Amino acid sequence: MGTIGTKPITVEDFKKLDLPEDREWELQNGEVVEMSLPKLVHRRLQHRIQKLCKQAFPDAAVLTEYPFEVQSSNDLRSADVGVTTKQRAFASTEKGALIGAPELVVEVLSPSNSVYNMKRYRRLCFENGTQVFLLVDPDDNTVEVHLHPDKQDRVLRPGEVLTLSLFGEQETIPVAAIFSGITLPAGH
Repeated sequence: MGTIGTKPITVEDFKKLDLPEDREWELQNGEVVEMSLPKLVHRRLQHRIQKLCKQAFPDAAVLTEYPFEVQSSNDLRSADVGVTTKQRAFASTEKGALIGAPELVVEVLSPSNSVYNMKRYRRLCFENGTQVFLLVDPDDNTVEVHLHPDKQDRVLRPGEVLTLSLFGEQETIPVAAIFSGITLPAGH
């Protein structure tokens, strides 16, 4: 990931920039950042998680690369997988991005993610509507579960079950289902 520019800009200014369209860009705390190209395993995990979340919450809006904006901190980000209500998604359609963070944010770890940046990103999400933040690690097949900052975090492994409470519903997803056939042998 690389940044361009020297002074913070607003979300509105970012939307007006003429950036190369063959690359992905985010606005992070007022800085324009070029996003690195994800590896195939990253994309496959994103799509698997999207599918599992759609099955768990069929009445929600679930997207990969879910764009959301936080004007107060000059952020226009994209969650690897985001889950929100259809009402919030529809209300944000005209703006082109969800206003505030999705209620569930899932990030698939990659070499370009630093611990510092992930903590900062998680804090931004929690301050702007996220109730559950998941870090999926393809290297060790784990899912870090971060609930609202007042709750205890957990690390789940294959053989364990992820329990998600959102939108007045409680659903479960076997951790192995996230990785099976991608980073674990099929049926594992």
